Amino acid sequence: MEVTTVELQNFLSYTQAKVFFDKGLNVVYGQNAAGKTNLIDSVYLCSVGRSSRHNRDKDLIKWGADAGAKVTLTVKKRFSKHTIEFYVDVQGKKHILVDKLPIAKIGELMGILNVVFFSPQEIRLIKESPADRRRFMDIGISQQCKTYFYALQRYNALLVQRNKILKTYKGRPSLDSMLEIVDTDFIKVASYIIKERKKFVEEIAPVAAERHDKLTDGKEKLTMLYETESVDYADVEGSLKALLKQTRENDCRLEYTTVGPHRDDIKIAANGVDLRRFGSQGQQRSAVLSLKLAEIASFEKRTGERPILLLDDVMSELDLKRRTALFEAIEGIQTIITCTDKIEFPVATYFNVQDQRVIKI
Repeated sequence: MEVTTVELQNFLSYTQAKVFFDKGLNVVYGQNAAGKTNLIDSVYLCSVGRSSRHNRDKDLIKWGADAGAKVTLTVKKRFSKHTIEFYVDVQGKKHILVDKLPIAKIGELMGILNVVFFSPQEIRLIKESPADRRRFMDIGISQQCKTYFYALQRYNALLVQRNKILKTYKGRPSLDSMLEIVDTDFIKVASYIIKERKKFVEEIAPVAAERHDKLTDGKEKLTMLYETESVDYADVEGSLKALLKQTRENDCRLEYTTVGPHRDDIKIAANGVDLRRFGSQGQQRSAVLSLKLAEIASFEKRTGERPILLLDDVMSELDLKRRTALFEAIEGIQTIITCTDKIEFPVATYFNVQDQRVIKI
């Protein structure tokens, strides 16, 4: 998989820009606030349908522009070539076209352009809340499987519906019957999500452990375990049904659902020490890098295509050993990396960002 061109119009700091990427290592350098991250964000946007940094689509429009923001990207795969157009109108509504045809659902975008994204903020994957680790699983699996993406959307809608019932019908005789109706679908969708997440974690765990072993010179053994509420994996639906009944009284009291994949987590440990709570920043950084490299292997195994690797300002966060391990692991993968200084690599294509322009060196 290879991004060949990216064209920007009124996108964040850019009025107009067109970039032709090469298939290997692409180094985008320039001063802080020059627009390097905005360029890499445009690629991420065309992969998952949302920005890595901005929650509102309207914020993607360049300040003061009298027209909407537009990103046009061309991606070349083994057996096909696609053009993705992402447009945000002046009202903040987004429109996505794939090969000139509008798509009705974000799910239709999944899998056309696969990316693995790594930035200094990604260390939160280890040290912050379980929601960050769930997001890691959900974005990775959704890019590989549209069915999972739609199941996740369905689950979130059912969760909202279930919580509304718990609040609206609290203390009423009809509460149990209302919950029985929604729980049938809730259990089915939740079971699918749990199985897919468990499979994903078990798939990347040995690869992450191997990468981590190299990063730490064999000093640390990395382990990963998908954590969910006392679910019997031999009968996920049955055990979920039992759990929902056991926790119904508590759910009614609290007015929200206390079990389900929205509460799950990944335990990440080094030599048996839980890195979420007790890991040093260096350990956490190495673990995140190992996870990202394992995610690349997962994409290739499941889709037959190598994803695009986006590295946003991570060189300052990695020592020489980690840099060496990183670039050994990504050989043959198109990589777009941003940095403030022009770091010399044996083979790379360089782009200098200045004055809202991207200049190929």
